[in-house]
Amino acid sequence: MRIVIADDHPLYLEAVLGQLERAFPASQFHTARNLADTLALLERETVDLVMLDYSMPGMNGVDGIPAAIAAARGTPVVVMSGVAEDDAVRACIAAGAKGFLPKTLESRVFIHAISLVEAGGTYVPAEFVAPPAKAAVTCGPSLDPSQFTVREMEVLTLIVAGASNKEIARRLDLQEVTIKLHLTRIFQKLGVKNRSHAAVTAVRGGLVSEGTA
Repeated sequence: MRIVIADDHPLYLEAVLGQLERAFPASQFHTARNLADTLALLERETVDLVMLDYSMPGMNGVDGIPAAIAAARGTPVVVMSGVAEDDAVRACIAAGAKGFLPKTLESRVFIHAISLVEAGGTYVPAEFVAPPAKAAVTCGPSLDPSQFTVREMEVLTLIVAGASNKEIARRLDLQEVTIKLHLTRIFQKLGVKNRSHAAVTAVRGGLVSEGTA
């Protein structure tokens, strides 16, 4: 995987680069400090993921996203920000970003988010996609454990723990394609569209407790 990391804060840029190098050791990384340098880099390089700081020079918040998307030529673009406000998250996704990564994310969740986007998904912080706790708890049969098979509950528990499809397959001694089929059924039963929403809904609905895997 070839990744562009653009951020004007040297310490954060170094921290993100270190995390990604450990998580994806075979990947190649390019760095930039502002939007202009990022666009120039994208003109020269073909990459698989672009990570933009929401507040770096040239971005003007959401205004810089379309230019980055156009320069990336179909490569997914995600936004990193020290402040995750409802309006900013919605505006970034509406502008075409494939993810919004608060700079307060734990390392495990951060890497999971990158993997999700790289696999074709969209990452948004759980608090911006999950229903209110009361609604989740009272949403009826969809959160009844009896509606799920034993294997589905095992997969759901590992999703809450942050495991990837490959990790789940290894833990349960199954093929990854089988895990994907289980995930499809789990999402349908929970009424969700992605892993993050499934994890939050399962915990808030009492199906799975955090830290049980």
